[in-house]
Amino acid sequence: MQHVDFKILFQKYLDETISPEEFEQLETFIRSNYPEQEAEVLWGEALANKAYAVGTEHNLDAIFNEITTQRRPARLGWIKYAAAAAIIVAVVMGGLYRFTQQSPEVKSLAVQDVAPGGNKAILTLADGSTVTLDSAGNQVIQQGGIAVKQTGGQLTYDGGNSGETLSFNTLITPRGGQFQVRLSDGTRVWMNAASSLRYPTAFSSHERKVEVTGEVYFEVAKDAARPFEVQAGNMKVEVLGTHFNMNAYDGLSTTLLEGAVKVSNLAQGNHVTLQPGQQAQLSDGIKVVSDPDVDKIMAWKNGLFNFEGASFKEVMQELERWYDIEVVYAGGVPDIRFGGELSRNKSLAGLIEALRDAEVHFEIKGRQLIVRK
Repeated sequence: MQHVDFKILFQKYLDETISPEEFEQLETFIRSNYPEQEAEVLWGEALANKAYAVGTEHNLDAIFNEITTQRRPARLGWIKYAAAAAIIVAVVMGGLYRFTQQSPEVKSLAVQDVAPGGNKAILTLADGSTVTLDSAGNQVIQQGGIAVKQTGGQLTYDGGNSGETLSFNTLITPRGGQFQVRLSDGTRVWMNAASSLRYPTAFSSHERKVEVTGEVYFEVAKDAARPFEVQAGNMKVEVLGTHFNMNAYDGLSTTLLEGAVKVSNLAQGNHVTLQPGQQAQLSDGIKVVSDPDVDKIMAWKNGLFNFEGASFKEVMQELERWYDIEVVYAGGVPDIRFGGELSRNKSLAGLIEALRDAEVHFEIKGRQLIVRK
């Protein structure tokens, strides 16, 4: 490969427009021109220089000379150096600089790709009819005296109290979907993928009640005369005005960010009151966690994956929900833990490239992600 060819391919690598075939050529160039141990270090330099060049004017001649002529000695063992380089690349691909511990590296065999999730949902009206929603939508749906306005990825309900006869809608986000709702009382709701929210088009004069599945974040409008209740399975949360996250994917938990809430276990009839920064978990009883990782819990709402301390299977479950894929394990589940944050706006191939590990190979086939040890 000529010098200019390297520059062209590396420019594509910096711009994240490089194809799998071109990426292999770039890797082969480094590995074929230097002894194995030195090639590993030089490849690590290429990864590190990607981080160096992002957001600056790319000086490819300087980068090329640094990688191919300086030949920095392998001060670190390859495994440590590769892990450090992988962290840099993962941070760059996520647009963040918050990695604090070693994160695995992934050898990607992907020749296909899957787009990330986005704003999409299905609204089921009280009469049983359905409306498909996405980011491009801009419409008004009339339900009696209630106007339901969709603007992109958000629904807004405009109406007063409904009296005693309630009309319920259900909003469902599929795998690979998210959506926002502003209820008739002004309460704002963010819905993660594979979640649902059942609610009245307008609340009664004395109470506000909704039901959820999946993961939902609430910013409840204050109304001392009408407490706000959220139920997910056997967990009920009662508030007047507060901010909290409820997760009902694989268990039941509520994390309080602001205000105060009462969390009840309906199966046992007991309850606890949470203060900001606490989490209630339901299993046999109610467990209060005083120092949950709020950044990790709220990452999804902020457009991020937070894999801090997550097992390989936990990470794959998140990818299944957000990319609407099926993860297939060929040879068992790898015993790997991850760390750090990545953007949820990356394609699947871009994301797994940032999770590189020499012991794990990934291959994308349609909507399947094949994992091989």
